[in-house]
Amino acid sequence: MHCRLKYNLLFLLPVLVITVGHAQKLGKRTSFDIPLVKLRIVTDKHNPGMKQVQVSIDGNSEYALISGLNDIHIKPTRRGIERITYAESPAAAFALTDFEAQQFERVVKSLIETLEIFENDLEKKRWDRCLYLDSFFPRFLEGFHFLSCKVFNSPTALPQNAKVDDALFDISLHSKKSDQRIAGWLEKKDYVIKLRIVTKELIYQMKTWQKKELKNYKKKMNIEYYDNLKETYSLFIRMYFNLY
Repeated sequence: MHCRLKYNLLFLLPVLVITVGHAQKLGKRTSFDIPLVKLRIVTDKHNPGMKQVQVSIDGNSEYALISGLNDIHIKPTRRGIERITYAESPAAAFALTDFEAQQFERVVKSLIETLEIFENDLEKKRWDRCLYLDSFFPRFLEGFHFLSCKVFNSPTALPQNAKVDDALFDISLHSKKSDQRIAGWLEKKDYVIKLRIVTKELIYQMKTWQKKELKNYKKKMNIEYYDNLKETYSLFIRMYFNLY
């Protein structure tokens, strides 16, 4: 089940840092439905030295915990909270399980849909929507890198230079970092055009990989990202965060 999250202020109140005094100095944000699956990097309660990715399935009440080995499906029932563990042996941890593939398929689909929206907004110069998206997209991209490493059980599933440092963004609708990011795109000649080109290429690479690899994971011993996809994803991250 694909989870389309409607991001709004009510949903964000527990995590947002709202600075009212500076709000009037920031660019306008126009809200819209963002198709991103919500990702959170969390600490494994049973192993404090390990991290997991929490993948939302139905809002905040039902979710998957994806780790390097065992994955857990947590969902509410009439009797309380049900925890279903999908155990993996260390020798086969590199291979996708049905549960991992199902969750990752949803995440990849949501990324592709969001990239398509983003590229269209860049073309139409809808900076108000780009500013709104930036309140959520960086956190997703941070989680996507970590989730990829966990799903494929490899620290190099994606290039290290495509890892998003949490110092680059705030989880806030009133972050100056968002305004500074978009302003950085606009002050460089042809930068937005180049960002659109790499976004389109990433959409193409992700769709190709999704069709040829992810949807056929049962027929393969293991799958991984194509080199072209890795390079394109890395370039997108560096351009999005003005690191290029």
